[in-house]
Amino acid sequence: MLARPDCRRVSGVVIQYLYSAQAPYLSDSTSHFSITHMLKILLKNLLSQRRLLILYVLVFSGLKVYAQQITVKGKITSASDKTEIPGVNVVVKNSTTGTSSDAQGDYELHVSSGAILVFSGIGYVTQETVVGGRTTIDISLVSDTKQLDELVVVGYGTQKKRDLTGAISSISAKDLAETPAANFLANAQGRLAGVDIVKTSGAPGSDFTIRIRGNRSINASNNPLYVVDGIPTDVNINDFNPNDIESMEVLKDASSVAIYGSRGANGVIIITTKKGKEGKAVISYDGYYGVKKAKKDINLMTGIDFAKYIRASRGLAADDASQDASFLSGIEIENLAKGVSTDWLDLILRDGVQQSHQLSASGGNKNTTYYLSGSYFNEKGIQQKSDYKRYSFRTNIETKLTERLKVGLSATVTNDLQNTMSNAPYTNALSFSPLVLPNDANGKFVAYPNPREGNATNPLLEYQPNQYVNERKKYRVFANIYGEYKIAEGLRYRLNYGPDLNTSRIGNYNGTLAGSTNNAAVDNQQNFAYTLENILNFDRKFDKHALNVTGLLSTQKNRYESSLISVRDIPIETSSFYDVGSAVEILDKRSSLTQWGLLSYMGRVNYGFKDRYLLTLTGRADGSSRLSAGNKWAFFPSVSAGWVISEESFLSKAKAISFLKIRAGYGQVGNTSIQPYQTLGGLNRSSYAFGSEPAFGYALNVIPNPDLRWEISKTINVGVDLGFLNDRISGSLELYDTKTSDLLLSRLIPITSGYSSILQNIGSTRNKGWELTLNGSIINSSTGFKWDVTANVFSNKEEIVELFNGRDDDVGNQWFIGQPISVFYSFKQAGIWQSSELTKATEAGQRPGDVKIEDVNGRDAKGILTKSPDGKINADDRTILGSTVPKWSGGITNRFSFKGVDFSFLVFARQGQMLRSDFHNLGGNQWQGRYNSINFDYWTPTNETNEIPRPYAASAPLYADAVRYFDGSFVKIRNITLGYNLPKSLLGKTGISSLRIYGTADNAFIFSKYKLVDPESSNGIVGGSTPMSAATYVLGINLKF
Repeated sequence: MLARPDCRRVSGVVIQYLYSAQAPYLSDSTSHFSITHMLKILLKNLLSQRRLLILYVLVFSGLKVYAQQITVKGKITSASDKTEIPGVNVVVKNSTTGTSSDAQGDYELHVSSGAILVFSGIGYVTQETVVGGRTTIDISLVSDTKQLDELVVVGYGTQKKRDLTGAISSISAKDLAETPAANFLANAQGRLAGVDIVKTSGAPGSDFTIRIRGNRSINASNNPLYVVDGIPTDVNINDFNPNDIESMEVLKDASSVAIYGSRGANGVIIITTKKGKEGKAVISYDGYYGVKKAKKDINLMTGIDFAKYIRASRGLAADDASQDASFLSGIEIENLAKGVSTDWLDLILRDGVQQSHQLSASGGNKNTTYYLSGSYFNEKGIQQKSDYKRYSFRTNIETKLTERLKVGLSATVTNDLQNTMSNAPYTNALSFSPLVLPNDANGKFVAYPNPREGNATNPLLEYQPNQYVNERKKYRVFANIYGEYKIAEGLRYRLNYGPDLNTSRIGNYNGTLAGSTNNAAVDNQQNFAYTLENILNFDRKFDKHALNVTGLLSTQKNRYESSLISVRDIPIETSSFYDVGSAVEILDKRSSLTQWGLLSYMGRVNYGFKDRYLLTLTGRADGSSRLSAGNKWAFFPSVSAGWVISEESFLSKAKAISFLKIRAGYGQVGNTSIQPYQTLGGLNRSSYAFGSEPAFGYALNVIPNPDLRWEISKTINVGVDLGFLNDRISGSLELYDTKTSDLLLSRLIPITSGYSSILQNIGSTRNKGWELTLNGSIINSSTGFKWDVTANVFSNKEEIVELFNGRDDDVGNQWFIGQPISVFYSFKQAGIWQSSELTKATEAGQRPGDVKIEDVNGRDAKGILTKSPDGKINADDRTILGSTVPKWSGGITNRFSFKGVDFSFLVFARQGQMLRSDFHNLGGNQWQGRYNSINFDYWTPTNETNEIPRPYAASAPLYADAVRYFDGSFVKIRNITLGYNLPKSLLGKTGISSLRIYGTADNAFIFSKYKLVDPESSNGIVGGSTPMSAATYVLGINLKF
């Protein structure tokens, strides 16, 4: 007999069924009730019913939904100390369903009984578990020490990141290749604390100036040493393709760089290139194409603006054209009536183009691994006829010959071609009258388009056919050929041979269009260097002790050859510099040979106890051929120690601190980065007049100083490494103090000696500062959304401590005790004299509209200079206006990712520096139509401004130099990148394992008080002859097969 109908909800689906009195009670709880069992009961009672078909449809359509109704709860704890872990992502595998644990480590999630849960948290090993019908699942996560166990290249070996005792910054391949660039230093800019990276110019193929913790030396080099796959080099780092680099480490303190002795005095940058891995071959293509646009906000004068300006310089009203004929040429007056207004800057500039293509293959088996790549880079600059091309090939091959012996080859072969322009087009474009045209009425080019400007050439002159060539062609082979033999367990011997051959040819040609005889020059240079290293390494662990000992014997030699010929009057102009032999006259011919060598012994001991007490001892002896007998050799020791406090029991209850280490180090290094033969002197061939005939002779080019010694830098460094919330937030703080003594300095001597200066060990400098680096995973959502931040900020105070005779300033060279090496020393502008200040201006020997100078110094009764004003403006009032060294620098990188989409941007800042603007050069014939086409807001009786003085008709204004100095601080959005990784489901059976497309804007946004051009400059000077930088907009693709 059938009873009344009833309704039960199964997984959200209402099933209406009929049941008998014998039917079992169906509980609302399904925690111990299977679908299969329910179906058997239902089918037994309903087989005879006509609703069977409907029932089947309803039940089976609800099975999947029913399975999602299981509620799983649990607590997530740490396996090490059983404490609750908040913020752990709990996600159903292969879905977007998920949640995260609360402050007590609890979570709750509705899933199917057969689901797989994935538990992932920052600093913990990801764990998976099958639900299997369970409603309570507690999980203990194991700490992930991968970040701390990450290996860092430290020079002649590697160390775990947690075991480092020196100051070392790192940047990965991902960061270096995150945005497209010709030079990997461009992508390192703003990412490394204590490392100041600044572009030298906007010309294609231009390099970067890099300083690690400031400038130590005044005359010797301050450039760091580069070590590529173990081989040191200090030239042409632009030859290495960023996509071939696996990682970059920067050694900053003496305890880290002492292992490189004298060559590491200015810091060491270690570059490790990509290598193959065991497994199937991986083929990759990386390419991009982009455009470059000049970063400028230069408002040039129109033709009428220029005419008004010239009139104002004669004391005329802006619209008074009665005397134009006396100071404008006939062509200018004619074009003024026609409304002609030539923007010469726009004529010499263009939109540049940049493209890069690289194809690589890597793979290997248990015995042999390989990495091969070939690349092509091409950049056309924003200035016409300026470009840079680079072809490169890279190989890394390593093979095991026996179980104990392996050999390898790491090599880069490059060929690049660079065309650059002289300063003339740029400077002339900013100084030429806008009232003339580049061509005549028939469209013919005019070399001297303005009779009033005399021999001032058309800014477009060098762009004409057969007029100007400055081409550099270079070939380079850089390699490391090595073998490594395992003598015994933990004991290895390695032999490195690193040849570096660099040849270049520079060809220059100037044509005849400007009326002069053509001339050409060819300069051939070849540099061959090699490094031969014998390295013995012992690495063992004994119970709680870890010991690593490294010994080194190294030989480095360098040979540089050059030959140059300069000629005039080549018969066939189209031959350019390729036919100097046909020239009528030889202007110059010379050749040179320079050699130097370095012999070194090094030993290093790394000791660790219980993975928490760390000690590093290093000693290196260098013998340099650049110094004379008795001073050739120097010994450079260092010591550093670390204490991993977070491993101590007394910090066990500080759950928020996942890692804490303090470290300290002291060491000294030397510097002999001066030209060879300074202790010996050399002979130069020079010409002189002997009657009516030219004659040649030889004379010493420098006074030899056999007493030259090493520059010595001593550094104290203290650091703290921190990790919080299981390293969700991590960072480091560095404090350092470097003192450099016995500076290799050129000292001025009386001209009666026949020389101008002599190189001596005089004076000292000091660099002290701090560095802060922070890394954080801000969001790591169960939905797949991630937000990571990396930031760094640092400050370095650079100062000269001693000069000649102890503490004497050198005003001629602008070297001052207590100030950075590079400063701006001039009068300080206090504004412009206004009409209401006529009396005071007259007393100062000036008039309204002139530059007003601040009275900053005076002299007391004894004639000693004081810092008190004396009511007079004279040479004593020159003062230090500022420095090219910033007060602080830093960068912050934000990375976002969600379901295949990635977005990142880098903000880079330099604050507290000063720049000199050569756009504001008021010297020479400035106010007669030269150097005046920038439409500044200048002073007139009806426009009394306070920055730019009145126009002058004759000589330059008094104290004109004071107008050129500006605050050079800036903040840049250095690059912005948006990318998308196509899902593998879309790639299907194409054979493509991954495909990413992206767009990048580089150097696009700049915030600065100085508006004319990009204020970034390696020497603090912008405008004038310095090529402008550009913003680059790129589209690219990354493919892997």
